[in-house]
Amino acid sequence: MENKVYVVTVTYGNRFDLLKQVIDAALNEGVYKVIVVDNKSELESRNKLMEYEKLSNDKLKVLYLDDNYGSAGGFKKGLELAYSDPECEFIWLLDDDNKPIDDSLKNLVDFWNFLEIENKEEKVALLSYRFKKGQSTKEAIIRNKPELVLGLKNSFLGFHIKELHKKNYRYLKKRFKAEGNIVEQEIEKKFGVVPVAPYGGLFIHKDILNEIGYPNEDLYLYADDHEWSYRITRMGGKIYLILDSKIDDLELSWHVPKSAKETSFSIISKGSPYRVYYGVRNRVFFEINNFVDNKLIYWINIFVYLLLISFSSTKNIKLIIRAIKDGYKEKLGKVKV
Repeated sequence: MENKVYVVTVTYGNRFDLLKQVIDAALNEGVYKVIVVDNKSELESRNKLMEYEKLSNDKLKVLYLDDNYGSAGGFKKGLELAYSDPECEFIWLLDDDNKPIDDSLKNLVDFWNFLEIENKEEKVALLSYRFKKGQSTKEAIIRNKPELVLGLKNSFLGFHIKELHKKNYRYLKKRFKAEGNIVEQEIEKKFGVVPVAPYGGLFIHKDILNEIGYPNEDLYLYADDHEWSYRITRMGGKIYLILDSKIDDLELSWHVPKSAKETSFSIISKGSPYRVYYGVRNRVFFEINNFVDNKLIYWINIFVYLLLISFSSTKNIKLIIRAIKDGYKEKLGKVKV
């Protein structure tokens, strides 16, 4: 593969066993070099990573940090390192549990080379398909409805009272395993445009960083990837989801329902405090700066949302209200939760 692709990934905690699978799979795909940002992982994991780096024949570069700078800080540092390397041409971002499937990188590069868009290096990104958790993105491109990814204008965490009946219908259909889900049908469509992307799976030419800059470290955790990738859409660029470039999530995120009985309401109402706080606060910051043009409707959606999650649990209500206020007032940064 003549295009020199660097992988940038961020790890933390004790996750070396997951990370090693990602690194090995990426190198097998033809990646030129893997940059790992170690966000002050646990000693056992860090020691294993150090040993693995020694055996990598310069295919692995690890940046060992003295603190956990969150996903935004970690990916920013990794992107800066990749950008400064004169050999780097493309950057493929992966989470430390995003294992590339066979030909996932080849399919990205083939699509890139096929794409005829002027100055594509500075205004186009590609996105691998995370098939275990990317159903909404797949459905969005099949139906040509980008709002399925982010929600309608003035929605709160993707919730809008105008679509409450649709949420109820989707929940009942999933609960009782109704047939006819468009995502499960055989559809010929192989790619489409989405408005935002997670870090995991995003493929860019490094020159696009000259246009969109780096992730906002003040967002620390959650929604930082959406805020950063949405800069591509906002400047008139495009993010193409490539369904043939598949990534296996070795671990499912906390906000992904694990059963048909779970809903986004029940998950957030019982989630761990730091995840709930940063997830809500940063999403509110992102929404008010990009999607809110009617504050009355936005606050009505917030009120109804809070009412609905209170039926599941009142455990996190005060924390969610605090997060909403902080996000609305743009009080960002790492805080004590």
